[in-house]
Amino acid sequence: MDFTNYFKTPLEQWIEEQYRTNDVLMPQDLDIDRIAMIFGVEIVYYDNSSFSDNEDKVIFIDRRHERTEQRKAFFHELCHVIRHSGDQRWMPETFREAQENDANRFALYAAIPFFMIEQVQLPINRSEVISLLVSEFQTYPDFAELRFKQVEERISDSKFTSAFTYDERILSNHEITISEPSNSGLDYLQQPRIHSLYGLEDFSRPQALVIEQRQGFNWNRPFHLNIERNYKLLSPSFYHSRHDATVLPGDLSVPPNQSGYVTINLSRVAWRHGQEVTRLILPMEAIDDAINF
Repeated sequence: MDFTNYFKTPLEQWIEEQYRTNDVLMPQDLDIDRIAMIFGVEIVYYDNSSFSDNEDKVIFIDRRHERTEQRKAFFHELCHVIRHSGDQRWMPETFREAQENDANRFALYAAIPFFMIEQVQLPINRSEVISLLVSEFQTYPDFAELRFKQVEERISDSKFTSAFTYDERILSNHEITISEPSNSGLDYLQQPRIHSLYGLEDFSRPQALVIEQRQGFNWNRPFHLNIERNYKLLSPSFYHSRHDATVLPGDLSVPPNQSGYVTINLSRVAWRHGQEVTRLILPMEAIDDAINF
């Protein structure tokens, strides 16, 4: 498999940076006690169900379970400890589900890091690949299957996107023309510019995606967006303008059988803000709310 087209999310990049900084470089380095020490988390093994205490940074692991189950629980709870706040027993269901989905993503990245998959000589047969990942990363077949499917889909998405060569030229009237390769049947392909907007303190995940279409959006058609792509960082000089519109959870829907995508109902945005808008601000919280609604 050609891994060159795989793109890493900011969360993946952050996890990889922590691992490399602390010499966690191979699957055998993924000892949960060592990982806990790196992230400043304490593990308590006891005779009950696994859970975590965010405030005290403690993960309680059921020592009655086999090591594979303990590892799965640990990486899930690790996300809650280092990324989340609040007690799930008392929070609204949508927030609890958003945290659970985030923890599930984190566990895939942290338990089977992509930069380690690259180091493994993978068999040609897919079932043998899954078996190898199970053995190397001490995980369950369904967990390894989910991670490898994620890798395959990322590569497929990247290949589709890179099939177009974009030539951006800022014209005198500040419009941007994006041309398609000459072997395509289309003369021009108009594509929006999408960037990631981060806060000043948390670089593990963007605060929002900024979608800019300087020539104007087609307000009569829905806009499909891959929310798992690793979009370029927005310029530090970013500022809000009167041509901006914030996308709300009610403007979003999740297309069936399209993992990693959301659809923006542009007609709803235009109804609130008018059709002079050239830039959409899509908060990640709105995406989480839409996905878990």
